[in-house]
Amino acid sequence: MPRADSLGAGRVNLSESAAAVTPVAVQNGQTFTHPDAGVQFELPKGWKAKPDGEVITASSADDGLQVVFWVPDEATFDAAVKELDKELSKTIKNMKTEGKPTQDTHNGMPHYEEAGTGVVNGATIAWSVDVLGAKKPLIILTFAAPNLYEKNAEAYDRLIMSIKKIG
Repeated sequence: MPRADSLGAGRVNLSESAAAVTPVAVQNGQTFTHPDAGVQFELPKGWKAKPDGEVITASSADDGLQVVFWVPDEATFDAAVKELDKELSKTIKNMKTEGKPTQDTHNGMPHYEEAGTGVVNGATIAWSVDVLGAKKPLIILTFAAPNLYEKNAEAYDRLIMSIKKIG
């Protein structure tokens, strides 16, 4: 499961071992706040979350889908989007995008989305990344084994739709 890279706050290292993270199971859903970004979201029933400093990692009940929330070093939404591919390519090898990136708004915040496939630690994954322009830019990296995304899609969509700007 991804964790914050010890070399710099706001960096994500997907190569960290799952054994290093002890997620907490959530039975009835729970609201999580990312104060640095100024957003909150509802964790779907049965999902687990592991806050670790400025990084919150959420995972489906079956651990088939992982969602990582973090504020990047870039101070603006546009700068975060510009540096996104460079950051992702540090961890995701053979990165291929599917379709064209989209830019719109999500619950009143500027929103950029890109998706594709790649390889992490020798395993093929499907990934998507969202950048939200909240109090500070927020990156939301989602990844799963290609056949496990669909199984968790409904709960994942509820989680994403629940992300709202606060304060």
